[in-house]
Amino acid sequence: MIINIGRELAAGGRAVGQALSAVLSLKYYDKELLLEAARVSNFDANLFVRADEVYNPYMYALGGGNPELFQIQSQVIRKLATAGNCIFVGRCADYILRDRKDCLNIFLSCNKAERVKRLEKRLSLSAKHAEELIEKTDKQREAYYNFYTNGRWGEANNYDLCINTTTIDIDTTVQIIRNLCDTLYPNRS
Repeated sequence: MIINIGRELAAGGRAVGQALSAVLSLKYYDKELLLEAARVSNFDANLFVRADEVYNPYMYALGGGNPELFQIQSQVIRKLATAGNCIFVGRCADYILRDRKDCLNIFLSCNKAERVKRLEKRLSLSAKHAEELIEKTDKQREAYYNFYTNGRWGEANNYDLCINTTTIDIDTTVQIIRNLCDTLYPNRS
């Protein structure tokens, strides 16, 4: 069983992924993927960090940059998925693993006002800076996802389950996903 979590910034993707990892005893991969991709490729980890979920058309036009890094990261995601049950947060894992029948693809959204509050608290940002970070990060994630998948980031028909964490808190979100996993994958090992 593989759980892929797409998310808006500050919608709870990391918190939900980590909590599911604990309650379902699944390995959890988020930014750890970047270090593994760097290790496998012998590239500097900073290349992956700078390109993380960011599509750069200028690097692509020059014949390098993101597409090559995306392919390496895709290979790492496939390898980790083959190794056992796990959770991936972001990085187009839903698309990369689209041919697998054991994937549950989830998207988490939240209204902007609530996300601003969460970032103000978590990162000690002003409301203005939190809103700017949300706009920038979501725009980058959308461009990245749309380019590499030819799909539309956040569009409901790309996912098995979409949850609005504005009205459904993180603990309830985790319970909903856990119950769905128990129903869909009763014999998971």
